[in-house]
Amino acid sequence: MCGMDVDLDDEGSAKEEKEEEFWVGEGVKMLPPPVAHSGGIAWGSRRGWCGCLACGVTLFLWNLCVVLASALLLALVFSVVLLPATLLLYAGFLCHSRVLASSSAICIYLDDNSCSALIILGFVMMSPLVVVAAAIFCGLLRKFRLLLLIQPITRAWYRGRFLDCVGNFHSWV
Repeated sequence: MCGMDVDLDDEGSAKEEKEEEFWVGEGVKMLPPPVAHSGGIAWGSRRGWCGCLACGVTLFLWNLCVVLASALLLALVFSVVLLPATLLLYAGFLCHSRVLASSSAICIYLDDNSCSALIILGFVMMSPLVVVAAAIFCGLLRKFRLLLLIQPITRAWYRGRFLDCVGNFHSWV
């Protein structure tokens, strides 16, 4: 429990009277919330309507940039990892006589059977490469801590630390 036992027989001092609002029940005193670095009261002072709106829009744009960076990283990782399977599928479909029947330089060396083999090999390679690409992407997300950069919009209500997620991250269970 988040509190401490106290002796109720002691006479109260001025400090205890000042913190009287944190008493819960008999003999348990709740610890006060941490003071924000804004120099104001606990949790920082509230912003005005215009400040809250401006800060909310800024946070929304920040979160949008983080999501776009994550999507760009996703596209980059998947395109690099899936490139071999994509090239096999492209060559197979490019040179097969029933699909495109191109007169490309590579098609001189490939007949319909080898084109079918390239198409099958490309689709068979696709499944494990998708798993590998997803694992690499998740590893990069953890390494760069991109998802920790997403800020809740409720930070716009109070003054204090604005973009404060990358420092110490503790998970309380």
